[in-house]
Amino acid sequence: MYMAKRTFQTVIAILMITVHSVYSQEEKYIGLFLYNFTKFFDWPENAKTGDFVITVLGHESVAKELRQISGMKKVGNQNIVVKNISNPSEIERCQIMFVGFWHSRYLPQIIEKLQNDPCLIVTEKEGLLKQGAAINFLVLENTIKFEMKKSNAVKQGLKIDQRIMELAMKVEE
Repeated sequence: MYMAKRTFQTVIAILMITVHSVYSQEEKYIGLFLYNFTKFFDWPENAKTGDFVITVLGHESVAKELRQISGMKKVGNQNIVVKNISNPSEIERCQIMFVGFWHSRYLPQIIEKLQNDPCLIVTEKEGLLKQGAAINFLVLENTIKFEMKKSNAVKQGLKIDQRIMELAMKVEE
């Protein structure tokens, strides 16, 4: 009985480490994607002054990874600044808005708040392209992929580099 209990505890510990590792990797890849999206979209001139702001709603660990990745890098002449917020009421002007899974219910408010700003809205819950996100992450077979809806990016005033559509799992007009 003691041996079975010990084996069970060991298996649980290994699973927890594996889940934590996969989750950490997911955050790292999302951060990498978000940084690399800066290379595939063009913002209008009025968004090319001041800092290039990437706001993360509800996912501190993604914000932390993104800060490490972006470091002292720039988008054009703009320094990259990563902000982490916990409530949509804190949203200010930003060029990229990432909405974490657990905050997806706020997407309509976010879109309303950013409707006059050139902002790439990125989410991570299936079905959110229909609600206004330009890019949505999906985890399929332990791999992070993304889908995009061109019209949602264009509606936000962004120009799209055609190469990103080759990288997307699915592209909707």
